Amino acid sequence: MKTLALETDYKIKLPLDWVKELGLESGVVIERTDDGILIRPSATQTWDDIYAQKLKIGAPSALDLSEVSGDDLIF
Repeated sequence: MKTLALETDYKIKLPLDWVKELGLESGVVIERTDDGILIRPSATQTWDDIYAQKLKIGAPSALDLSEVSGDDLIF
């Protein structure tokens, strides 16, 4: 068992060998459990995965766009 101190802002600095061994380089998912905190590697997503959930141009939408004008667009 290894004891780690909480840093300022409640950050935890994991040993580099743990990060590499557990595959935590790309990010983590933190889950609160009855026994404490569970830290797991996060699933990596490609840009295609991210944009697959976005609205497609020309697709039917349930959004009410009646009050949107060209002045609302940011360039």
